[in-house]
Amino acid sequence: MQLLKHTRREFLRLAGLSAAGVIAAACAGEPEVLPQETAAAPTAEATMAAPTAAPEATAVPEATAEPEATAEPEATAAQAAKFNESPMLAERVAAGELPPVEERLPFEPRVCEVIDSIGQYGGTLTVGILGTNLMSGDGLRVNDVPNQLNISSDLTYPVEHMIKSWEVSDDFLEITCHMREGMKWSDGEPFTTADVRYWWEDVMLNEDITPVLSSYFRPGKKPMSVEIIDDYTYKYVFQDPNPGFPMVTLWHRNGFGHNHFLPAHYAKQFHIKYNDKANEEAKAAGFDFWYQLHGKMIDRFQNIDRPKLEAYIPVRDTPTMVFAERNPYYHAVDPEGNQLPYIDKMQQDRCADLSILDAKTVGGTYDFAAQELRILFYATYNDGAAAANAHMKLWQSGKGSEAVYNVNMNWGDEEMRGVFSDARFRQALSLAINRADMNNVIYFGNASETQMTVIPTSRHYRTEFAQAYAAYDPDKANALLDEMGLEWNADKTHRLLPTSKQPLVIAWDLVETETPKGPITELVTEYWKAIGVEIQWKSITRNLLTQKMGANEEPMSTWHGDETADTLFLRRPKFFSPLDGDESCWGILWGRWYNTDGEQGEEPPQEIKDLYDWMDQYILTDDDEPAAKVLASEAENVWTIGSVGNAPHPLFCRNTLKNVSEHGGYWTWDSLWTFPEHPEQWYFEQA
Repeated sequence: MQLLKHTRREFLRLAGLSAAGVIAAACAGEPEVLPQETAAAPTAEATMAAPTAAPEATAVPEATAEPEATAEPEATAAQAAKFNESPMLAERVAAGELPPVEERLPFEPRVCEVIDSIGQYGGTLTVGILGTNLMSGDGLRVNDVPNQLNISSDLTYPVEHMIKSWEVSDDFLEITCHMREGMKWSDGEPFTTADVRYWWEDVMLNEDITPVLSSYFRPGKKPMSVEIIDDYTYKYVFQDPNPGFPMVTLWHRNGFGHNHFLPAHYAKQFHIKYNDKANEEAKAAGFDFWYQLHGKMIDRFQNIDRPKLEAYIPVRDTPTMVFAERNPYYHAVDPEGNQLPYIDKMQQDRCADLSILDAKTVGGTYDFAAQELRILFYATYNDGAAAANAHMKLWQSGKGSEAVYNVNMNWGDEEMRGVFSDARFRQALSLAINRADMNNVIYFGNASETQMTVIPTSRHYRTEFAQAYAAYDPDKANALLDEMGLEWNADKTHRLLPTSKQPLVIAWDLVETETPKGPITELVTEYWKAIGVEIQWKSITRNLLTQKMGANEEPMSTWHGDETADTLFLRRPKFFSPLDGDESCWGILWGRWYNTDGEQGEEPPQEIKDLYDWMDQYILTDDDEPAAKVLASEAENVWTIGSVGNAPHPLFCRNTLKNVSEHGGYWTWDSLWTFPEHPEQWYFEQA
């Protein structure tokens, strides 16, 4: 069979990428090849192992690890001659609007790592967003994340953040956390264990608000408890070992959602336990029950008045723009005692669609853009950057696969379900993907032509897993479909279903975000058409996709292949065991069965139960053996079909915006994008 290949110019014509607006119009000629040093092969920095002084660091390091294990500078706030602050805040102190900086900082502020140099105060950072929340897209990427811990830049061990230290018991049943005494919310109120108690006792243990605890708080399906020791010390207590909790939950937001901590002093007014008129007030605000209003008012992305902990806090919201300013009570300083963040203000420009955001990016409207950028248009972004006193950076995507595909083995049509459940079908689809062609067309040859698996820096990575059914072999793909009895129609345009003899056509929906899913799927559509499998897809909103997935109304799905770094790998069902959610559809009803302990959904076959069992073992032990079994099963059964992985992701950055890592970050959910790179220490170089 003739090798199916595309030139980039042919592909742009075929894809009809009108959504890119001026981007597509500006793509004159062949885009330039990316610099070779940006290839997906990990850099020495990216592959740096955890320090040998703390060999357990990749699972649960002790908070007392050697200084180099936390990548924090040697200087401490106590060693600084004094604390310094932005002139913007100094003016407010002089006017009597704020207490002095020494009174606003905790007694032991976090000393933030500085990527390149001590910064300068001032400036307004402008980004573009597509969301309607107070913080979304690049607005989140340039802000801090108010989680209990952070993660090392190589994503191998957690480090201090909102809490100053933690200890893990030898049996992994207890984690004691120490808060920063004197730390405050953005309204100046103390941040103490009263806030932890409220989150746990009044929100997590309240069945109106939390009908079922997240699985992250139920290792071994047994609920944890939280003990309040004193005003600044609390303890997580588990019935079964939970070695991954600091790495997976305290630094990430798994289980906590967007709210690691809640301001009890503010939230209580909306809680029926503390306000017997909470129901009446909720109804007056247009809600049916008190806990609905409570949920909105404690959400830091929905309520501008809710006290916050992050570096920038929204102060004004309009239909077209969200204005934010520095948090005067932010808990961190640089090594010279300067309170962070350096930048005074941040504004998010709301765009109606991606084409507008693209046009404004290329036109130089934004100081930083990354969340919605696509490598396919790197050359045009680069041209726009050159004209706007900006430049392009390239970070590794940190994804096992840039786009993944799942077929629904719980699909309502029994005949289609039988086809989807046959491993030969999924193997054939994978073999029909021309990954070399895709890599050249979309990623300039800088991605890895790999099957879906963990990223190369993972301790679980094996070459044989990455190569499984990843070679382009349409002849073998056709042979597998022939074995299944999927005959060609008379015109040899479609494979026919085995019983009904209807053409094999799969119509489904996807959400285009984070990776170039549309362009990738345009290519996949052609590759699979060549073996007689037609896919018909359209782009929809995530809200709609979530509804359709929950109702098991999607025969197929695609997402980006994240949760493949050791930070999040195998900590929940997703791509390696069936999920009940909107990111993969390959076993929605099985995922529901697992999540509800068999009360809902559909009981899976033993081979799927094995995946859940191995995942559970891994969560409880952090051992390599169950992880290897899951990855071997994925390699053979191709539960999730990968495309290409470990690709570069483009970032547009104003030349005057400093301390933004050139290529050391990972642009992925697994790292919360910029979180380990400390965006609070970015600054503008003043003229």
